[in-house]
Amino acid sequence: MKTTTILRKAAAMLFALMLVMTYSCDSGIDIDDTDYPDALIIRELPKLTIMGKHLESVVINSQQELESVFNDTELQREESLAAIDFSKYTLLLGYGTYGNEVSTMEHYYAKIGKGSYRYLIEISGLATQPDAFRYGVIVPKLPKTAKVTFEIEKL
Repeated sequence: MKTTTILRKAAAMLFALMLVMTYSCDSGIDIDDTDYPDALIIRELPKLTIMGKHLESVVINSQQELESVFNDTELQREESLAAIDFSKYTLLLGYGTYGNEVSTMEHYYAKIGKGSYRYLIEISGLATQPDAFRYGVIVPKLPKTAKVTFEIEKL
């Protein structure tokens, strides 16, 4: 009787382990994923009113890439962009529009596979004034091959 119970528990544990391993393989999650950092937000930026040259969401890994988006006057005006150490960090810089003036932003950043990330921002607003804005987070340095999907969810 005790042997049967122990065998059932061992079989259940083995089955659970197989499910976890199958899920990890099927979902694209790589257990040995040391080339790509975990999804961790170092710092959230406030809503930015400077637009820059490109009206798109971009992954910025260097000062030169940042300067290709914003001119010197814009960079001097926005303190949150002034002191990013690009040897350690990457800037995920999004662009969006909203039918109301954005008053609330919630940032979410997740690793969805080897070299793939999802950056979601949930926004809401009060005044009925259309708004174009930039948003962003500073994250641990990403390789140039990393793929980031930017998404905006309106609450």
